[in-house]
Amino acid sequence: MATEQTKSDKTRYVCQLTLWAVFWVWGTFGFLADDVFRQLQPMRPMLMLVLDAIIALMACVVVRRLWAWVCITVFMGLSWLATCMLNHEVTLFWVNGMREFIGLLMIYPIVLFIMDEPKSRERFLDSFDRQGLYFIMVQCFCIIFQWFMYGAGDLVGGGYGHYYSGQVSVTIYLISFALIRRRIDYDHFVKSLGENKIYILLLLPTFLNETKVSFVMLGLYFLLLAPIDRKLLMRLMIVVPLLALLTTVGLAVYNYTTELSQSGTNFNSLEDAVAYFVLDDLEKVEGDARWNIENNHGRADVPRLSKLMYLAVLNEQEPGHVIAGFGVGQFKGGTQMAQSDFAREYDWLLMGSIPYVFHVYIQMGVLGLLMFVCYAVFLAWKRPLGTQRDVNLQLMLLAVALLVCLYNDMFRNLAFCILFFTLLSSSWTRPTSHPKEGEATFSTSVQHGLKF
Repeated sequence: MATEQTKSDKTRYVCQLTLWAVFWVWGTFGFLADDVFRQLQPMRPMLMLVLDAIIALMACVVVRRLWAWVCITVFMGLSWLATCMLNHEVTLFWVNGMREFIGLLMIYPIVLFIMDEPKSRERFLDSFDRQGLYFIMVQCFCIIFQWFMYGAGDLVGGGYGHYYSGQVSVTIYLISFALIRRRIDYDHFVKSLGENKIYILLLLPTFLNETKVSFVMLGLYFLLLAPIDRKLLMRLMIVVPLLALLTTVGLAVYNYTTELSQSGTNFNSLEDAVAYFVLDDLEKVEGDARWNIENNHGRADVPRLSKLMYLAVLNEQEPGHVIAGFGVGQFKGGTQMAQSDFAREYDWLLMGSIPYVFHVYIQMGVLGLLMFVCYAVFLAWKRPLGTQRDVNLQLMLLAVALLVCLYNDMFRNLAFCILFFTLLSSSWTRPTSHPKEGEATFSTSVQHGLKF
């Protein structure tokens, strides 16, 4: 029996090493290929395929939870029907499209397998302390380098590469939030913030990439940093002025960098914000996008809310796809595999910033959105026996998930999924009466917060 336990522990350790390897490769290859060794760019599609295959194979080997395989099987079955039966795409097209959902469906049960055993959980979260800090330090270096090279804009995507500016900013905030919460002493809140200021300072580069979501994340970061208890009001009296100060500094840095690089959009009024997120006339959306493709190196970026509003027009132009969408794989292809007829005709709509609800609806319609909502609710309320919630961390993850639905398609990003689901799994903690200093769980900070 000891031999079996040793073998199981080794399997969990191999899974841990493999996850971090995928995390680092996915999170840094874009920078290397876009900014350092551009001859690596043709390798990107094949490398991403290999990383997807590694995660899928690992899930097949170690995942034994019935609910996980039920979710995976139901999604695969319904997506195949929507893609191959209703939209008449070939099975290979569906298989390629399914790669976009590997992180969402398979990484969480893999992480749960690693954290099932207390020793393995402690080791994994211990490694998160190191990997997380090193990762955001590398991202900050990449962001600063790209800012000097290109100025503030979409090309400042950190280690993820060009056009991942929003994703890298959210990643930095999530990692910093998790790390600082593990170290905050809420009995000496102000002093503890000062002692852990490195995690706050590492947020500053997120204002160099012309990403408005950084201001949203900054607010969530400080509002959720204070535990929900009887001392909340007193701590907020400290946090709110600090948040106001950092927001002012961030806004000044943001406006300065965008003006210096003559790119991006300054927010000087409410009208500026509205103009950035949505166009006034949907009839001009396609024309403006196609003009940008012809005059902007083949790229266009229809505002996010305009894309969502345009779905009503799309349903009139392409009737019969409201329930099951146009099939899985519409956002893939164009390199090794041909695009679908729909993707070629509406390429101007499918490129650029993609809200995740748009990403799901296009491929699987209302059916896909219902499955996504049910899956999210299931994960949020599936409480492991004998555990309690880290309420603040789960609220942060909920806010990020809602933000992703309307902001971009980060759940296609394997590195982000590894981070997100590691934090979700860590947010279920076992109560400890006398936590040790530096103990590798999130329960230390939860002791001072709301529990249920």
